Amino acid sequence: MTILKTNLWFFAGTSDKVYVVTLTLINGVYTLTAQWGRRGKTLQSQIKGTYYGDWEARREFHNLVASKTGKGYRVTEKVGA
Repeated sequence: MTILKTNLWFFAGTSDKVYVVTLTLINGVYTLTAQWGRRGKTLQSQIKGTYYGDWEARREFHNLVASKTGKGYRVTEKVGA
């Protein structure tokens, strides 16, 4: 089940990239996943971490989103609170 999801977009010069951060909960384990790549192309994917506590998982989710917005990405869509 998806708990939080944020889609980000970066556009500057010839760069047109997306970054998707997703936090899911399956059988009591939170998984933080990132996907990235050029818009319209197949995205690369990586599990950024697994957590057993809600607070820690949400903190890491928000830290990853903040890291990307600090590098110039803009939020295009948010799911969850």
